[in-house]
Amino acid sequence: MTMISTLSPVMARAHPLAVLLSGNAGVALLTLARNILAAHIIGAEQFGIAASFAIVVSAVEMATTLGAQQLIVREKDGDSPSFQGWLHVVQLCRGLLGGVVIFVCAKPVAVFLQVPQADWAFQLLAVVPVMAGLVHLDPWRFQRFGRFSPSICAQLAPAAFALLMIWPLQSELPDFRLLLMMSIIHAAGVLVMSHLFAERRFTITLTRAYLSRTFSFGMPLALNGVLLLATFHGEKLIVGHVMGPTNLAILAMGFTLTLTPALILGRSLQAYFLPLLTGSDTHPQVARAHVIQTLTLCFFAGLALGLILIPFGRFVAEQLGSDFAALVPILPALAVLHAIRVFKTGIAIVALARGDTINTAIGNIPRLAALPVIYAQLTTGAQLSEIMWVAACAEAAGCAAASVRLYIKQP
Repeated sequence: MTMISTLSPVMARAHPLAVLLSGNAGVALLTLARNILAAHIIGAEQFGIAASFAIVVSAVEMATTLGAQQLIVREKDGDSPSFQGWLHVVQLCRGLLGGVVIFVCAKPVAVFLQVPQADWAFQLLAVVPVMAGLVHLDPWRFQRFGRFSPSICAQLAPAAFALLMIWPLQSELPDFRLLLMMSIIHAAGVLVMSHLFAERRFTITLTRAYLSRTFSFGMPLALNGVLLLATFHGEKLIVGHVMGPTNLAILAMGFTLTLTPALILGRSLQAYFLPLLTGSDTHPQVARAHVIQTLTLCFFAGLALGLILIPFGRFVAEQLGSDFAALVPILPALAVLHAIRVFKTGIAIVALARGDTINTAIGNIPRLAALPVIYAQLTTGAQLSEIMWVAACAEAAGCAAASVRLYIKQP
């Protein structure tokens, strides 16, 4: 299909990093606004149930990723129609696998998170990874040539539409079903928009020659995806299991307010610097300058983020009312945790550009190792703020481990 429109001349003239930051910020802020508005409408307990849906979908996506969107940018033949068709096959298989896993595991997961009445909703969520598996990769292929607007727009429009749909649906779905429907609407929107912005037809290509390369690149990412499950959702899963949906809602909202801007920065910086670092790998002096630039910018971005998150989080908690008053004490630990994570993202970008997909996994191992400690703390009466300081210390240890790995593996 052809692109539905010529991109805005203003966006075309803008600096690529500014386009990425503004676009990713727009997507994330629309999603954040949707979650805050929904939490205000349905209350903490119902929001906790809805948060468990996001955890399940995200967990499946992380555990099955093979890095198709990174491969189509990074590989020298990423612009090849046959390679793109192969990556479509990879995505489709990933989506079908994810859908089956969610459907089969729906009932035990609902029981584990103390929400057995919502097992049917977990089963319905199986359509989300299936739709993601049918997304066209063309908008991400364009990033090879410094064209970032298509991939941003393919995500921005669905996020805006899902936010707008809250108003007509809130009276019909005044509970966790509201956010369930928003998740499905958003996934369907990304699928449709990716095809509307595509220049090539959606094709699938079965090519054995790409198999080993894809899995050698993607399997460490899938392993890291399992570790990311612990990083992003481990504490929430434990809290949901031990303390129930209301406390899960508090922690999930805390992560939403602090992890969301960290992901904005991380995704934008990766999309900008990964092609730059990959393109300069044959010129050692240029590559070194780009590495220093990447790490420096990520350090100061993380520092600035940490300073902003605490007052921002307090303001939002006040708007949400008494249901979310317990959010305030956990904000300092979450701000420190995600400030460190932004800097660690810079290390991961440099490592990924060098083909080292294991670095990210190493950086996430300490968060996984901290989960038994957090579980033991909760079962003996610890507060949410205490367990999040443990998580922040584990994140700092992971950043140190990733830095050591990057230094050892430098060319």
